[in-house]
Amino acid sequence: MRGQAADEAVDQVIAALDRATLDGAPFLRIIHGHGTGKLKATLREYLKDSPYVAGIRPGDRAEGGDGVTVVTLR
Repeated sequence: MRGQAADEAVDQVIAALDRATLDGAPFLRIIHGHGTGKLKATLREYLKDSPYVAGIRPGDRAEGGDGVTVVTLR
């Protein structure tokens, strides 16, 4: 998602959530980078209300830290 406009990134995350859910994946890692923080904030705001999502957390240090959001799927 790095370098994308927030609205485009949300559309791509919705598609990725669809695919991951259909595939039975337990989680999804979204790489948005640090940047200004707008993309991260927009994505996390969307994810907290998504019916696909059981929980979200920033990535661990080894996963990319706060430049990554890890999504646990339902």
